[in-house]
Parts: sequence; structure tokens; C-alpha cells
Amino acid sequence: MASVPGMAVTHRHSLRDDGFAPALYEGLKRWTRDINSRLRISDHHHFDDRRHGASVLACLLAGYKPELWPHVLPRFKAALPAGADVCVVTPGLRSEHFADLCKREGWSYLSTATNEVALAQNVCYRLHDKAEIIVKIDEDMFLAPGGVATLVAEYRRIKAEGIVDPGFVAPMIPLNGFCYRRLLELLDLRDDYEIRFGRAQIASSGAAIHEDPEAARWLWEKTSPIEATAERLAAAPIETHFCPIRFNIGAIAFERSFWDLIGRLPVRRRRVMVGVPTYGGDEAHICSQAVVHSRPGVVTTATVAGHFAFALQYRAMQSLLAARPELFRAA
Repeated sequence: MASVPGMAVTHRHSLRDDGFAPALYEGLKRWTRDINSRLRISDHHHFDDRRHGASVLACLLAGYKPELWPHVLPRFKAALPAGADVCVVTPGLRSEHFADLCKREGWSYLSTATNEVALAQNVCYRLHDKAEIIVKIDEDMFLAPGGVATLVAEYRRIKAEGIVDPGFVAPMIPLNGFCYRRLLELLDLRDDYEIRFGRAQIASSGAAIHEDPEAARWLWEKTSPIEATAERLAAAPIETHFCPIRFNIGAIAFERSFWDLIGRLPVRRRRVMVGVPTYGGDEAHICSQAVVHSRPGVVTTATVAGHFAFALQYRAMQSLLAARPELFRAA
């Protein structure tokens, strides 16, 4: 517009032209990321603190399957390495059973307000800031004697070998879509399994190993007691297997630095608020980020852990537990 004598001319500059908008946008992004990061590791919680500042943390996620505790908890205790920090975590509830147990054993106990396993883990790992290696165990995992100690040793061995930099290391787990085929072969059971349940395909979903209750029962009967299976595998050379599919993370060892690298575990607060299940989000994130960062999941045959059941198999396994409790007792 041409200027008129005596008339003030206002020059309108685009905010983008003077750099203000991009700076504001980047500042908002940083603020949002910072808030999101803080929300991932913060929740109202009660912490019975018995930390030693150890370099190894054993974290047991528990609180919802009391029928398994008499079988799982003694095995968990027998699996621990000397000197490790131990913390039992109950997302969304406080349990006097675990409060008393942890007091007797000298373990820490963390209860969170929000029933979100990823959030509860993040809070636990933040509190145990001296832990360099974290072993996370679910309350439906039946560990072999010394299993946590062996898993830590195997993590260190595999990392030192240098073939891969592991994202996580897991034991051989019979009821697992990656482990079971090789375990069936090692125990001379594959032909028998495939006659009953079809091809023992390596898969993270859709196979009988995940969905057929009878497959879970049969496999438990063939591998029980888990201590005997552990002894059989220990008598053979240790095998290391790199996992190319999503892995069930009921028992894994990983480094704190990996947890930091992948941005901690994702927390879906809006889903929790409206009652939408968030189970499995931590697993999907760990497995996908392991691939993205070339930090594969690794399975070692040096130790074994029995997984009680996947969701569709749980009632059948509860019936087996009630009918034949000797299959679940420690040898």
C-alpha cells in the first residue's frame, strides 16, 4: 500500500519471519515432553524403603493372583542373588500380606495408587536409582533355584561376548511362543506335541501355545517340576537364542540404561481413567524399541522359569492346580 503524507504506516511482520513462532513451538514441545516424562515416573505411592543401593534390583510385580503365592514366592526368594535390592510392587493396591512379607525378608515394598503396571515399574526403577541391572518378575512366574542370579550372570556374559548388545535377557520359558519349540526339541517332546496340538510354530499370538488350555496343561505336566527341567538343561551346553518376535516379558533382565534409552515405559493415563485395559503396553514397547535400537531380546537355556498361563488358559490351569497341587510344589 502506498503511503499517504502524514499517515503512519504499520508494518506487519509474520511471527515466523522474526523467529518467535518457531522458538515458541520448540519451547512448547520441550515443555510437553518434560511433562510427559515426569508423568511416566510419578504416581501417589507408599514406599517401605529397605534399599541397600545395590547394583542389581529384583522387582516382583504382584498383588492379584493369591492362589499362586504359596508356590511362586518361595521360589522367588530361592532365586535371588546375594546382596541384591529386592522390591515387591503392587500396582493399584496396598497388601498387608506383602507389607508383612517384605518386612520379614528385609525387602522394599512399593504400592501405587494407579493400577497401571508400566507406571508402577517406572516409579520403582526411579526410586532404585543405584540399580544398574533390573530383573523384573511377574507373580505368575515359577523360578528355578538361583534363577535371578543366573539371569544376571547370563546378561553380563552375553553383553561381554559382544555378538549383540542385549535389550533384555530371559530364561527358557516353556509356555512361551518363542521358547517352547526349542524346549520341546531339547526334551524330545516336539513330535508328541505336534500330534496333539499342531505345528509348533514360533509366534507371539494365534498358536495353540497361547490359546489352547489343553496345550498349557499338557506342557506343564511334561515340564513339572520346573526344577527338574532346569537340571536337565543345565546338564547340556548353554544355548543362546536371539528372539525375532514379540516376547512375553514375565521374567527378564535389562539395564537401567536401556530403560532410559527407550524413554521409560509408556503410561496411558487416559485409558486407565476410563477403565480401558493397558495390560501389555510395557511389553509391546520394550520389544519394539529393542528392535528399533538394535538391542534384541535374548533367551538363555542356563535357567528356566515356568509361566502359569496366558489369559485364555487361566481357568484350566487353576483347575489343574486344584486337582494336582503336587505339580506346582517346589521339588
